[in-house]
Order: sequence, then structure tokens, then C-alpha cells
Amino acid sequence: MKRSIIVGNWKMYATSIADAHVLTTAVRNGVAKIPGIEVILCPPSIWLTEISSIIKKNPKSFLGAQNMFNEPEGAYTGEISPLMVKEVADYCIIGHSERREYFGETDFDVNEKVLAALKARITPIVCVGERKVKNKPDEPVRELKEALDNVPKSRLKDIIVAYEPVWAIGTGENAEPEYVARVVSKLREIVSDSTPILYGGSVNSKNIKGYAERPEIDGVLVGGASVRSGEFIQICKIWSDTKAIKK
Repeated sequence: MKRSIIVGNWKMYATSIADAHVLTTAVRNGVAKIPGIEVILCPPSIWLTEISSIIKKNPKSFLGAQNMFNEPEGAYTGEISPLMVKEVADYCIIGHSERREYFGETDFDVNEKVLAALKARITPIVCVGERKVKNKPDEPVRELKEALDNVPKSRLKDIIVAYEPVWAIGTGENAEPEYVARVVSKLREIVSDSTPILYGGSVNSKNIKGYAERPEIDGVLVGGASVRSGEFIQICKIWSDTKAIKK
């Protein structure tokens, strides 16, 4: 059975522990009775330990980090190791376009982190996407191949792919579901049938239904809308309702 996964990437929002507690509790309670979905919240790393106990009270809610380093330990000031992440979270976003653009992460860096995550038994949420609107998915396909270099085929089921066209992230200009479905189909050729592939890029409650209607898309990675609890819960509900009708 295919998984339906909704990821909330808080980015550098929820800037106080009080905000993080309120947001986490609201989302946890709001999605508790929504059937057929898995919810992964990715707050700023400083809040991971604080909110892990809140998340664990709902078996359908999980915790993810937004980033990690590839080394298990060492003199790397400011970095977080896979072993540290694994203490509190089961997932980690890797290769987000903002990490690539603002912090200079390369395809090689992304691959190193993917391998490190799998070794630590963390599920990497591998982000790929083109910078400009294109008719061919060359860029995300290349990025995914690079990210999965030296990953055994037997481990492909242990990753999540997030297709996030850079031109759609935070712009309000979401990619059309038909366009996304075509790209996802190409990415599917690289991974396994059991690898969840999500869409991310200006996702909100008004456009989520179109993505849920596409059988190629297994879920969404939500950015700005994920720090508004009511909006995020509504996204989860619409996804669940739409997938239920499609079955």
C-alpha cells in the first residue's frame, strides 16, 4: 500500500520555544483523527529535543531535522551529526535548495549526507528541483542520480524524494499537478516503486487537492504554510479526503 506523507518544513520560523510548543501541540491534535496519512514535522534543530515528547503522543506524527552533517562526530563547530539527530528524530531533510543556494551545498555534499543518514538509520528526505521552468526534467533527474550515488538498490525503499522546483518555493507560483506528475514519473525510474515521492513548492489548502488527485504523487513537503496550524491541518485533511475518494 502506498504511503501518504505530509512534511512540514518550519524553516527558521517558530522562533520561541513557546511558539514551537503551541504549534506542535495544535498540529498533533489536529491530525490525530485524520486517516491514511503520516505527518513529519521538521522544526529548527534547536527545538527538536523540546518537542519530541509532544510528537510522540500521536503515533501518526513524526519528527525530522532540517539538516545534518555527514560525519558522526568531530571538531565541526556548529554542525549536528547523524548520531545526534537519531537520538530524537527519524527523518532529515537533505539537499534543500536553500541549503544549496545560501550555504553552497553541492551534489557531492548531498550524496555524503544521504549515505550518512542511511548508515545512522535516518530516513533522508532528498530534495531535488530545477531552477527555471523547463519542459524536460533534466536537472532534478541529474540531482537525484547524484544524491543516490553508491546507495544500494535495497535501500531505495528507505528514502523519501521531494521534488521541489526552485522557482516555485516561496513564490506563490506552484507547479501545475500535471507538470509535477510528469517529473515524478521520470524520478520514479531512478528509485523503487516503494519510494515515496513528494511535491513541494507554494503548497497550500487551495491547491493541495490537485496534487492529491494525481496517483503519481505520494505526498507534499509544505514550507511556509506549515507554521500556520489551521492551514497545515486543512492541507492534511484535504489530502486524506481526496485520496479516500480516489480509492
